[in-house]
Amino acid sequence: MITQEQNERLTRVGPGTPMGELMRRYWHPIAGSSQLNDDTPTKEVRLLGEDLVLFRSAAGELGLIEPSCAHRKANL
Repeated sequence: MITQEQNERLTRVGPGTPMGELMRRYWHPIAGSSQLNDDTPTKEVRLLGEDLVLFRSAAGELGLIEPSCAHRKANL
C-alpha cells in the first residue's frame, strides 16, 4: 500500500507538480482535427489541470494557448 504522500505525488498533475511536469513531456490526444472547422475554429479544453484553447488558424494550422491575453490576462 502506498502512503498518502506517495499517492499525492502520483495523482496530482497540475502545473509545478512532479507528475504534472513528467506528463507535460508527452503528447496527449485532446480533440479530433475534424472538431475544428470554419464554423467552430476554437475549442475550450482542460488538460492536466489547465484551462486552454485549441484553435485552427485561417491558414489551417492548429494551436493551443492559454485562454487569456498574454499582456493583460483578459479572457479571450
